[in-house]
Amino acid sequence: MVRAVYERISREFEFSFLLTDVRNFVEKSGLLNLQKQLLSGIWTKKSNISDLHEGAMIIRRLFGDKKVLLILDDVNHSSHLEYLAGNPEWFGSGSRVLITTRNEHLLIGHGVERRLKVEELNDADSLQVFSRKAFKRVYPEGDFLGLSEYVISYAKGVPLALEVLGSFLHGRDLSEWRSALRKLGRVCNLEIFDILKISYNDLDSEEKKI
Repeated sequence: MVRAVYERISREFEFSFLLTDVRNFVEKSGLLNLQKQLLSGIWTKKSNISDLHEGAMIIRRLFGDKKVLLILDDVNHSSHLEYLAGNPEWFGSGSRVLITTRNEHLLIGHGVERRLKVEELNDADSLQVFSRKAFKRVYPEGDFLGLSEYVISYAKGVPLALEVLGSFLHGRDLSEWRSALRKLGRVCNLEIFDILKISYNDLDSEEKKI
């Protein structure tokens, strides 16, 4: 979903950045390296950043007069916002910072006034969204109906989950579907975001663009 937004509007900006899976990146590589990744599109001295405060100052200095699109996907800590997009003054006129998170309190604490909550779909609408990706039609093929309903129970009405899982299962036979559902069953205690990774990480590069 965030990639689709990025591709649709990025041409309207002087510089555009899509930082996906912020939570996981920071856990594995650290927030300082994410600052360096952000700056790599405009600054050649990224390796010289010594700490987060210096990185924040450089972001503000380099982007302060630029029209920037910055998308931060799956933010889960206030420090991510503090050191990547401290406040609107860090970026030039007309800039946009889009943030996705499962914790609305982070947005409130950061002073984000315009917030959009993704509403859960009901089962009927979920089945249609999923079917468009999995079958390229609005209703499952005969033998796949029961399995589709099982998938929908995991997606919990989240449109992105339905689309990713549908794209992953598209073109696969019944045995492959059952194998995928067994994998989902083994991680039933994880949050839907983590469940999505099982499918998304198995997609080839073209499917990930869907």
